[in-house]
Amino acid sequence: MNREALTRRLFLQGSGTLAGSMMLRAGIPAFIAASQAACSANEELAAFDILSKAEAREIVAIAARIFPTTDSPGATEAGAVYFFDKALGSIFADMLEPARGMLAGFQAGVTPVYPGASMFSDLDESDQDDYLRSVEKTPFFQNARLMTLIGVFGMSMYGGNRDDIGWKLVGMDGPPHAWASPFGYYDAEYLAAQEQQNGE
Repeated sequence: MNREALTRRLFLQGSGTLAGSMMLRAGIPAFIAASQAACSANEELAAFDILSKAEAREIVAIAARIFPTTDSPGATEAGAVYFFDKALGSIFADMLEPARGMLAGFQAGVTPVYPGASMFSDLDESDQDDYLRSVEKTPFFQNARLMTLIGVFGMSMYGGNRDDIGWKLVGMDGPPHAWASPFGYYDAEYLAAQEQQNGE
């Protein structure tokens, strides 16, 4: 197994706990709302609503090393940056300024380690990987990793996961059927009661 594949595998294995805690904080309905808002920006040349072009460039570079393109598509092809853009303008709006501050701090550490480079995107891939390893325990990296995963594996109709790239990577043809209503007998009964109450 090559280094890229191993890194991706370990990354995916280690992301569950953080993803769960942030999703609980935001709530599934809020996540879906942010994803729906991201739908309109899920075009390759779409303008960003919240991120500046410079910020987007850095996020694209960071996400590309978190979930790199190998012999299969990665975060870049999935358009993960558009999920960042919409989420930071909606459900994570209260985190926008702190996130910008953390990004600035992240960038400030580049030049002392790599003289001549002022931005993460100035580095070659090997140096980018080394730099990310040096900050992988920071809140900035942990949140960037989670947002990248959501941007790759979220429902494509809501933003990110362009052309269902994330699902295709794990062998899914479409949305998980378990997400379709009714979810189980208890939901079916609830739905029937609601329809009866509404005279449908």
